[in-house]
Amino acid sequence: MSAHVRSRASTASPSIGQRQVLHLAWPFMISMLSQTAMSLADTLFVARLGTAPLAGIGLGSVASYVLLAAGFGLTGGVRVLVSQATGGQRHDQVRVLAWQALWITAALGLLGLLLAPLSGVVVSLFGASGEVAQQGEAYLRIRVAGSAPAVAMLALAAWFQGRGDTRTPMVANVLANLLNIALDPPFIFGSGPLPALGVAGAAATTVLAQAVGTLLLAAAAWPQLLRTSARPRWDLLRRTLQVGAPMALRGVLSVAGFAVFVALLARAGDAHLGAHVVVMRIVSVSFLPGHAIGEASGVLVGQALGAGQPALARQAFWAGTRLASLVMGGMALLFVAVPRPLVEVFEPSAEVAGLAVQLMLIGAAFQVFDAVAMVAQGVLNGAGDTRFTLLAGVGSMWLVNLPLGWLLGLHLGMGAPGAWIALTAEILAFAGVALWRIRGAAWLDRGMAQVAEDERLAAALS
Repeated sequence: MSAHVRSRASTASPSIGQRQVLHLAWPFMISMLSQTAMSLADTLFVARLGTAPLAGIGLGSVASYVLLAAGFGLTGGVRVLVSQATGGQRHDQVRVLAWQALWITAALGLLGLLLAPLSGVVVSLFGASGEVAQQGEAYLRIRVAGSAPAVAMLALAAWFQGRGDTRTPMVANVLANLLNIALDPPFIFGSGPLPALGVAGAAATTVLAQAVGTLLLAAAAWPQLLRTSARPRWDLLRRTLQVGAPMALRGVLSVAGFAVFVALLARAGDAHLGAHVVVMRIVSVSFLPGHAIGEASGVLVGQALGAGQPALARQAFWAGTRLASLVMGGMALLFVAVPRPLVEVFEPSAEVAGLAVQLMLIGAAFQVFDAVAMVAQGVLNGAGDTRFTLLAGVGSMWLVNLPLGWLLGLHLGMGAPGAWIALTAEILAFAGVALWRIRGAAWLDRGMAQVAEDERLAAALS
C-alpha cells in the first residue's frame, strides 16, 4: 500500500499534509503537461500545411475528445477502486482490477472501430464543409479507430496512480510525447519512402505514441498481472462502471457544454473569441497544477477510506486545498500584476489585447475558488461520490454558466467579459455546493459503504 496511508491495524497516528499531496501531485502535473504538449505539437506542425488542415485538425480534436472523455471517466473509476483496495491492503483485488481496466479498454476500442466510419457525419455537425471537412474527417477517423491505445494508456496510468505510483505514468507520458514529436515531421511532411500524410499523419503518430506508452506501462505492470487471472470479473466490472460511469457522463456533457460556451463567444465576434482563446492558454498554467493536486488528493482519500481512516480523507481535502490555493493564488497575483505583457506574448490585435486584459482580471478573481472546486471534485470522486459530482458539475455548467453567459454575453452585449463572469459564477456555484457536501458526512458514509462492499468482493476472490 502507499506509504502515505497506513492500515486500520496500525497503532500509529498517521496524518496527511501538503507534503504528501505534493509528492503525488507533481508527477500528475508532468503527465498532464505531456498530454497537452502532444496535441500542441501536432497543431504546430500541421499549421505549416495551411489554414484548411489547421482548421480540420481543430475540429477533429474536439470531436475525438468526446470518446476520450468517456474513457477518462471510466478509467477514473479504476483509480478510485484501486486506491481504496490499496489502502485496505487487498492486493489480490488490486491486481484483478488491472485486468478489468483492460477489458473496459477493449470494449471502448471496439466502440471506436464501429464509430470510425461515421467520422464524416460527426465533422459535418460542426458546420464544416469542403476541404476543412475532408481534413477533419481524415484526422478524426484515425483517432477514433485507434482509440484503444489512448484509453489503455489512461486505464493503466489510473491503475498505477491508484496504488500511489504517479511517477511510472509520468515517465510513460513523457516518452510517448517525445516519440510523437520525433515522428510528426516524417509522417506529416513525408521522408524518403514514407509519403506525406498530412493531418492523417499527425493522427497516426499520436496513436503510435500512445501505443508505445501503453506497452511501457503494461511492461511495468506485467509482474503483477501474471499473478492473477485475466478473465473478466463481472462483479468488479459492475463496481467500476458504477463509480466511473457518472464521471464519464460528466466528461461528455462538459465537452458538449464547453462547445456551446465557445459557440456563444463566436456569436459575440472574432475579437471576443480570440481574446478567450488567448486567455484560456494563459490560465491553463494555473489550471493544470490545480487539477493535478485535486487528483492526487483523491488518491489519498481513496487510500484513507480503504484503510478505515475517514478522518484522513478530510485531512487530504484541506491539505490539497491549501496547496492548490497557494499555487493558484500566486498565479492570480501574477495575472493582476502583469496582464498585458502576458497577453502580448501572443501578438494579438489592439482590440483582442484590450479584451484579453479584462478577461485576465476576471480569471485572476476566480483562481482560489477554482482551487477549492478542483480539489473538492478530486476528493469526492476519490470517495466514490461520483453521482454527486456529476449532478453538481453538470448543473453548475448548464443551469448557471450557459444561461448567464447568454444573458450577459449576448443579450446585454457584454461579449467575452460577460461570458467569463458567467464562468466565474459556475465555479463559485460548484465550489460552494461541493464544500457544503464535504463539510457533511454523507460522502464519507457512502465511501465507507463502498469499501465494505469491495471487501466482500475481495473475499470472494480468495
